[in-house]
Amino acid sequence: MSNAFKYFIVKVFIAIFILLLSGWIVFSFFLPDKYSPILPWMLTFFSLFTIGIHGYQLRLAQKDMARFVRISMIISMIRLLVYSLFAIVYLSLAPDNIPVFIVCLVVVYLVFLVLEVADLSRFSKKQQKK
Repeated sequence: MSNAFKYFIVKVFIAIFILLLSGWIVFSFFLPDKYSPILPWMLTFFSLFTIGIHGYQLRLAQKDMARFVRISMIISMIRLLVYSLFAIVYLSLAPDNIPVFIVCLVVVYLVFLVLEVADLSRFSKKQQKK
């Protein structure tokens, strides 16, 4: 496991802690009747999926930068489809609290997307300098 990947995992855990803390504050003090039990599971799913995909992309970037660019576009599309499928399945099984679920889904998606894109950009710039 490379140092870049270990550092990314640490950043993901920091993001998880911040999201859990902010979720606890929001759903304990401001919207206690809107809490949905799927939210911790959604956070777990997104974090594990992001860590797995990021590890694959780092290995790919180390081997072949030209292939990395092409595959990253495909991975982004697959990620969006998997997250959409997650949302569709959940909303079809439990249609209560749809607005809260959608807002939480978008927030978690954006947090992990920004983390991953920033880290991959930094890593690819380092690889190109070598």
